[in-house]
Amino acid sequence: MARAIGVRRLVLCKGWLQAALGVCLFVALLLLSGQPVRAAGFSGKFDGIGTAAGMTLTLQEADGRVVGRFDARRGDPFTLNGRRTGEAAQGSVTGAGQQYFFHVEPRPLGVQFLLIPTGPDGAPDVSGATDYSFIQQGLQVPQPSDFRPAPPRGIDVDIFDFIDTFREWSPRDMARIYLALDSRYQELIQLFDHAAAEILWRVCTTSPPNDVVSHVQLTRLLERQRTDCPSFLAQTARVRDAGLLNEFLRKANFQFELIRETVKCDRGLSPETKCADVGAMSSPLMMRWRRAEDIMLSLAPEKTEGEKAPALSPLPETHSVSEAEEVPVPLARQDDTPTLAAPVAEEAAGDIRLPRARPGTPVAEELPAYDGALPFPMARPARDG
Repeated sequence: MARAIGVRRLVLCKGWLQAALGVCLFVALLLLSGQPVRAAGFSGKFDGIGTAAGMTLTLQEADGRVVGRFDARRGDPFTLNGRRTGEAAQGSVTGAGQQYFFHVEPRPLGVQFLLIPTGPDGAPDVSGATDYSFIQQGLQVPQPSDFRPAPPRGIDVDIFDFIDTFREWSPRDMARIYLALDSRYQELIQLFDHAAAEILWRVCTTSPPNDVVSHVQLTRLLERQRTDCPSFLAQTARVRDAGLLNEFLRKANFQFELIRETVKCDRGLSPETKCADVGAMSSPLMMRWRRAEDIMLSLAPEKTEGEKAPALSPLPETHSVSEAEEVPVPLARQDDTPTLAAPVAEEAAGDIRLPRARPGTPVAEELPAYDGALPFPMARPARDG
């Protein structure tokens, strides 16, 4: 009996110690509110993923204060009122006669939100907290059911089939199949800046490195681009928000068609006159190769210091198949001979920028993991012949 009482006292003591440590941690974080801000701002609208699917979070930061709304889809939304605490933010959550505390931390494409219940003494009960993940509204990848089944591992995919179908596969399947292409075709795609940028965009949304994209493979893609996945995905989101994603896709389509025609010439499937025209169109694009991030910056430049951050507003919805299918095909045909269309003249403008590293350059073995996702247009480029 004495032993049982002793064990019970030990368990109770352990529980009180855990609660006390949780309260001390929360108070310590509150005391840090006077430290200078180091993390990115929290302002934005976010959608829940995983266990938070269906929930929404709206945050607005100004002068160190962070306010907003948390909608769990179980009644009226809750009101958030808190402050920055270094690289995080925390405060109270009230609504519908209930009160909680919150702690939120930034993530590359969203936030991690901790909902903390109130204990009997009115202090935060950290041990009973629930962790939710949110990503910035509009950055979701379509659900797996929206994607077309891809060829399984071990099945060779020809470059023509890849160009026709890669936008209809999930990002992981596309990355897997791209990295399994003959190295000559991977290198050929990388010589066209918009085509390479679209491949990188889709690869980055798989949160590499992972079981599909290794450290070495990811480093090879990023080294010549001199960027990282979170930075590039953020720039791509700016292009989407500015309504210029179709402009990027139009030029990417043109380059993928040039890639198709280049391979056809290499295989002896096109007449020499047509191949000469293809070479004449491809050379200027290769000479004026730009980094993926520079392409996005040219479409949607970053705001200057004097500009104010835009007010919270819903972001555009994911591009649908019908929208992307309306992208014009810039490779015109007259008597089965391609001609130089407007997009090529647009591509030729600007400074000459060459790739930092050519295909096959040795790369480092390690690279930190990335997280992120963006909506994908599902249509494939229109075929020419």
